[in-house]
Amino acid sequence: MLLTCTLTILCLLDIVASTGTKVRRTHRGPTGYEVDFVFQPKPTQNYSSVLLGGFPFFSDPLHASASKTNGYSPYGWKPDYFSMRLGTDYGNPNATLAGLNMTLNNVTGNWEISVPLPSGTWLYGFYPECESNWKTGCKTQLVDPSNMPIQMYEGDQLLSAVQVPFDGRFQTINYDWQLPIKKESQRGTVSFVGYPSPGSTYPKNGTHDVGIYLPAEYHVNPNKTYPVLYLSNGGQGTESDWFQQGRAHSIMDNLISSEQLEPTILICPNFYYLGFTFADYQTNATLQAEYLDVDGYSAFFNAVRENFNAYLFPFIEANYRVSTHASKKAFGGLALGGTFALTMLFNSTQNFSSYAIMSPTPGPVTGDPIYNTTGLRDVGIFNGAGFYDNTFPAARDWEVALDKEGMGYLSHYPMNGAHQWSTWQQMLYVYLGDVLWEPTPYSSETNRRAVGTLPDY
Repeated sequence: MLLTCTLTILCLLDIVASTGTKVRRTHRGPTGYEVDFVFQPKPTQNYSSVLLGGFPFFSDPLHASASKTNGYSPYGWKPDYFSMRLGTDYGNPNATLAGLNMTLNNVTGNWEISVPLPSGTWLYGFYPECESNWKTGCKTQLVDPSNMPIQMYEGDQLLSAVQVPFDGRFQTINYDWQLPIKKESQRGTVSFVGYPSPGSTYPKNGTHDVGIYLPAEYHVNPNKTYPVLYLSNGGQGTESDWFQQGRAHSIMDNLISSEQLEPTILICPNFYYLGFTFADYQTNATLQAEYLDVDGYSAFFNAVRENFNAYLFPFIEANYRVSTHASKKAFGGLALGGTFALTMLFNSTQNFSSYAIMSPTPGPVTGDPIYNTTGLRDVGIFNGAGFYDNTFPAARDWEVALDKEGMGYLSHYPMNGAHQWSTWQQMLYVYLGDVLWEPTPYSSETNRRAVGTLPDY
């Protein structure tokens, strides 16, 4: 077993080097906190300009839609503002991952900027020598040397992250459930482990990596078996995404400590670099570009499913005290990982009892024979997307099909969410705290005691 990284308190803000990026409480508006971003270039990096970017600017309910946002600067933040991503990679020319010009400190040689941000998790990077503007001119993305990602894996989502606490004097929505739990003894551990996978090409031939969260009590209860949730990355992501961008480990720590979630093991696999790609299965290049090649994705993810059945799942069950009973096994994913979860739902009903399908591509239409899959009506289905998410229509239309097929499900649509990590964090929080390990199939009667206790989004 190859252990490549172990995380316990790596993401705590107070351990970031004092000369690097840090979060500072201001006791004044607009949010009560500022983040002092500091980029320390190498001696060979003689840049003439650096932008801070990677996190969406803000909109408000009056001006937001699935195709537009005002892109308010954080310096003018107000309590009804929310971050909203509409990037060029989703067909919108008005990209909102806007950049802020950093200032060179001639004494230290560092590039600096202070930015007020509300509570939550904020991803960012440094972009030197942008030729024209943020939308088209930035060719290089650098992570923060003073605040490195949890794991440096290949992928297009490699960014640093800071987490900002809540201040009720200036803010109205509290996202402290994303932050590391204060008691160190209540923090679980995250590790990245290599397992044998013939055909895998990354991180090395024949070995594939998986991210694993173990609850804090795991090592003090050596005879206990734990329920397990497999949670997939999205498009161009990796096994570290749910930990680096989503902070799933901290969300689980907080829910477990408050007894809203049974102590659960989290497994985050990676459906890339397995020795085959989606291009081997796509059926129409145009549809593929629109994320609508349903048949192609189904074939690709069935190949991933067979690969995981052969290598990943046996490795986890042989090396960790996870339950092997379907009633204590769940599978979920976001975006393309949500599409993977759809494939698992219709092809692995005997192996998992609960499925979390977040921001997926279109599901099967009404009347598809796949709804006759054995055991399908016995499992729990949790579905949803951000209200401003480009996948909202697919999630909504699939629920219409589920209704017509007479199938039960639960859903959550964050009202301030687009196709971005803050949306999936909210969905995960609700799924873990109020849905997972409830009796299946899910229905309108599931966990009725949760009414009125969900976070105020």
